[in-house]
Amino acid sequence: MKLDFRADGRPIPILEVGDLVRLTRGEAGPAPTAQAGEWGKIRRITERGALDIVLAGYSRPRGVALSMVSDIPVTNVVPCDHRGVALELPKWSNWRKGKAKGFGSRNKGA
Repeated sequence: MKLDFRADGRPIPILEVGDLVRLTRGEAGPAPTAQAGEWGKIRRITERGALDIVLAGYSRPRGVALSMVSDIPVTNVVPCDHRGVALELPKWSNWRKGKAKGFGSRNKGA
């Protein structure tokens, strides 16, 4: 995951294949297959920017019939750690002071 920042200093995560994410909203529609709070690894990012996420072995038991959800909007997820806990993203002021560890950034060195 990389970070970019809004003009007011708030972070914008730039998700990549392999990043762990947690759903903040369940899937819409008559038969949703993913619920808010589930989490997994990004397997693919579509041309439209939607995510395909592998859930089995992360927030669901191994061997379940549905192991992947598709076309999840980026706005419906937040980055998380290997336990599914949402990451606290650093603000720009902390980033510039060198207090933010473990994140790549488009604005590196700015």
